[in-house]
Amino acid sequence: MKLFKKIRKSSFIRRAAGFLIAQYVRLIWLTNKWDLQQKNYPDPYWEGGEPIIACFWHGRLLMLFKAWFGLHKLHMLISSHPDGEIIARATQNFGFGWIAGSSTRGGNQALRNILRLLKRGDSIGVTPDGPRGPRYQASLGVIQMARLAKVAILPVSYSTTRGIFMKTWDHFFIPLPFGRGIIRYGPLIDVSTASKSDEEIREELEKSLLNLTHQVDRDCGHFEMVKETQ
Repeated sequence: MKLFKKIRKSSFIRRAAGFLIAQYVRLIWLTNKWDLQQKNYPDPYWEGGEPIIACFWHGRLLMLFKAWFGLHKLHMLISSHPDGEIIARATQNFGFGWIAGSSTRGGNQALRNILRLLKRGDSIGVTPDGPRGPRYQASLGVIQMARLAKVAILPVSYSTTRGIFMKTWDHFFIPLPFGRGIIRYGPLIDVSTASKSDEEIREELEKSLLNLTHQVDRDCGHFEMVKETQ
């Protein structure tokens, strides 16, 4: 345990781990046959260079590096915890930016940075149930970000036919090589013109992410890992 803690405290080890994660993502991308479903939803935003907030469950973070096809830069909102630096390093390896904080933590500085980037025309990637849960429950923070910046929210999830569900709080999914993968995008949620309350939009986002994840898991043979909701 002490050795593990020392490794986590090593900046060099965290950088190396981030690099290795990025290479693993590339391996999975190259060795699986991918189906990009409902890409027609984000395409107009990507082609027009419109900033959006991309949302995905914390447990489905890994392959989302390969789900972004926008012509403008994406910045990931990542926990300021030392473990978050590992993902941040992987993020940089793909040419993305990152912001320290979360959809519920990180203070006013993180929010100011997010709004500045969105108003500049860049996009943000957020795990609305991160960094510590509860699993599959979207926070209000992402809705408030979108309202302030007047941008739409893109729900997205993925699964593969070969993979491992970790026994972690988020049921983190690790895809394996030589299978078939699905990335599925949902209809964008436009909060700038919505007459609904923040809580109603939060529920809409949560439902969309749950259903997307249920659908890709079902189509990849992982039955009942995530329940579909009406």
